[in-house]
Amino acid sequence: MKVKKDGSIELLDLFDALSLELISRVPGLLKANPLFDDKRKDALLIKEINELIYNKKLDEQFSLAKNSSLEFKMMLSEIIDKLIQYDSR
Repeated sequence: MKVKKDGSIELLDLFDALSLELISRVPGLLKANPLFDDKRKDALLIKEINELIYNKKLDEQFSLAKNSSLEFKMMLSEIIDKLIQYDSR
């Protein structure tokens, strides 16, 4: 994680370094311990953090799928096809 000359860090770098489990705790902690006097600012911050959590989950899912074996990908493709067929009924 890069530390700036003034000793601060970029929030996005911090979130990239943390595990999904740790990041997922942040919104609850912010709700219990607001950072700002303005509730709208806290709500916006929580919303942005939730988006980061969602994106990190998507990244992990993509990485898992990308690194899966060909056999697993084929099985998953067949399951998705069957679900689409079932949903189309």
